[in-house]
Amino acid sequence: MKSLSIYMMMTLLSISVYAQEFKIYQFQTDKTPVIDGNGDDWKSVPESYNLTEALLTDDEKKHEHPDEKTLKVNVKVGWSVSEQKIYFLYEAYDNYWRFSENSLNTDIFEVVVDGDCSGGPFIDRFHPTASKDVWQAWFKFHGCSAQNYHIFTPPHGEDWCMLWGPQVWLKKKPYSDFAYKYDFKEGGSGKLILEFYITPFNHADADGPEKSRQSILKEGNEIGLSWAIIDWDENPTSKDGFWNLSNEHKMYGNASFLRKFKLMPTNKKS
Repeated sequence: MKSLSIYMMMTLLSISVYAQEFKIYQFQTDKTPVIDGNGDDWKSVPESYNLTEALLTDDEKKHEHPDEKTLKVNVKVGWSVSEQKIYFLYEAYDNYWRFSENSLNTDIFEVVVDGDCSGGPFIDRFHPTASKDVWQAWFKFHGCSAQNYHIFTPPHGEDWCMLWGPQVWLKKKPYSDFAYKYDFKEGGSGKLILEFYITPFNHADADGPEKSRQSILKEGNEIGLSWAIIDWDENPTSKDGFWNLSNEHKMYGNASFLRKFKLMPTNKKS
């Protein structure tokens, strides 16, 4: 009976994820968030835009379901037709924050965006001729049609993320900005607030923005978007969980596995 009840619970959770309408709140031109880490600019966003840990599944199958006593998150996503950026408010409670080591074996909020919802693979290892054209796969394919941000939570010194690809200009202003708020130390528990924006590109070129093509964000359109929360605790060699919004682990490198998020109208029209 116990195994049956767990199966039913996981089935219902899966159904709720598929039934979930993923929306991106449109900020009015004069009310786009100030990136300062306090989240006050997001008070106008309805609760229906909240995306919590209840929608996530652990790809590594170490946990049957999320436990908010060890990891509790809430994500809101917004956009601006005037700024053409995607804004995020990430609020997370963790019972053990790991961030002092300058490596990827630390707590990470991994965000993948496909600005025109075109789908398909976009990292070097998924390139059809990667084994023959290693450098071409990296510079001419990886991160071009969709982008992957491994965002450190909290940051590693002054470095806020690993932009997975050669387009390092994407992690700097004016294409992105960030701010954190937290008061815990390594190994401690507590709440983190991360506020940031990114700029999606249909083609992000390794040679810079002048050779790139920015995505056009338009009301009513959909973009590909997903995230994973990579949670590390005391063990420096094995993560505690890989909590994924997508139902496919390889969303990190294939945009076809991202969720579809709709760019909503402003409140005046909705």
